[in-house]
Amino acid sequence: MTKRMFLLVFLIAALLRTVSINQSLWLDEAINLNAVRASSFKNLIFDYSLGDFHPPLYHVLLKSWVTLFGSSEISARFPSVILALGTIFLTYRITKILFDKKTALISSILLATAPLHIYYSQEARMYMLAAFLTTLSVYFFVSLIQRERLIFWIGFITSTALLLYTDYLPYLLLPTYGLFLLLNRKKFKSQLISFFPSVIIVFIILIPWLILFPKQLHIGLSAKAASPAWAQVVGGGEFKNLLLTFVKFTIGRISYSQKTIYALLFAPLGLFVTALFAFSLFRISAKRSFVYFWLFLPIILAFITSYFIPVFSYFRFIFALPAFYIIWAAAINSLNWTPLTRLLLTIALALNLGTSFIYLTNPKFQREDWRSATAYVTGNSDAKTITLFESEFSISPFDYYNTGKIPTAGVLTSFTADLNKFKPKLEASIREKNKVYLFQYLSGITDSQGLVFQELTKDGFVNTQTKDFPGVGFVYEFKR
Repeated sequence: MTKRMFLLVFLIAALLRTVSINQSLWLDEAINLNAVRASSFKNLIFDYSLGDFHPPLYHVLLKSWVTLFGSSEISARFPSVILALGTIFLTYRITKILFDKKTALISSILLATAPLHIYYSQEARMYMLAAFLTTLSVYFFVSLIQRERLIFWIGFITSTALLLYTDYLPYLLLPTYGLFLLLNRKKFKSQLISFFPSVIIVFIILIPWLILFPKQLHIGLSAKAASPAWAQVVGGGEFKNLLLTFVKFTIGRISYSQKTIYALLFAPLGLFVTALFAFSLFRISAKRSFVYFWLFLPIILAFITSYFIPVFSYFRFIFALPAFYIIWAAAINSLNWTPLTRLLLTIALALNLGTSFIYLTNPKFQREDWRSATAYVTGNSDAKTITLFESEFSISPFDYYNTGKIPTAGVLTSFTADLNKFKPKLEASIREKNKVYLFQYLSGITDSQGLVFQELTKDGFVNTQTKDFPGVGFVYEFKR
């Protein structure tokens, strides 16, 4: 019965992750996809990955995939779907080891319908690979604390090394593992003794990338120094970001412009989640407490780190999301009263399915609609049209959909607008042009005073039409 139920859950998870998968690529996805199409494996590792501030494993896998299956939106995102399904399966296995079959089934149901997990299951980025490899590493770890075997140590070392070649925040799992074993050293003495040599082996495997890491870190810190505003966008250390992590874990990417109303709407859901965490403590034990380490310690350590390096954004913690729902499942199955168990599960599923439905059916909460924006511009352009961006270069998703149909240019000469520096570049770009499309995208960071817009007006261009595209923002049409 449990196997048939899990198969049904697996099929529902697959269905939810293929609905709306053909969304437009957004900025980071297009940057990745354009890079893997244009670069060799060597350049991806030694050049592109340094500026992307991620280890290179996902980029190598993505290039291998698109070489075989093409670079359409669906194709590029499909590896994340597969990895997401693998993560659900491993979450079931981890929960089964730590708790029981019923709790394991509940945890897999909750993760299968989780709005944030569905969202990043449909993204051509490394976060779902990191989530899968994390659950694989955790699976071997909890198997070791259940029963120590050489094959589990080999699996743990291999999966952890691959994980560390994928993303940086999962590095915080290593102190999580170590602290858990230290605090429970009497119960897991043998595992603690073997843990430190295994970590040494992991870092020996990681040496080729660690040699390049200082250069990558220098590039990242230079970007932070060049634009403090951008540092806040990518993950500054603010308490509201810490709270937002658990809000997004619960309701996914949906949001509301009025923050006070948004907070009031979330308040009853917050009470429900708090109650679940309280109920879950009824089933706590030394072994089961690892789930709390897995969820909270990486988030706390990353929050502290973000005061020095901007890394704290809720989506970077997808690798901890399975722990979040294992705790929910433990709470739902904690009380020996079937009606209450069913009620809690019904509320949790209604929350997940409701918020997932909103995301899957509402373009407002989906990705930046560069496909429509590009089609609008290319469909209304002629030989004397140019598209401008308030950046140093053309924007990658526009390039992906434009495929060279019309000329484009980034008119800035640095990360932020300096009139004296960008004016000659702007004038050269619009010379002999009668129509200009200017994208507002990122201008709040790069050109908050609207200097490019003002200069176009001074050069004789008139803003004749303005279109708004979800996530992309305003596209201004100018004619001379």
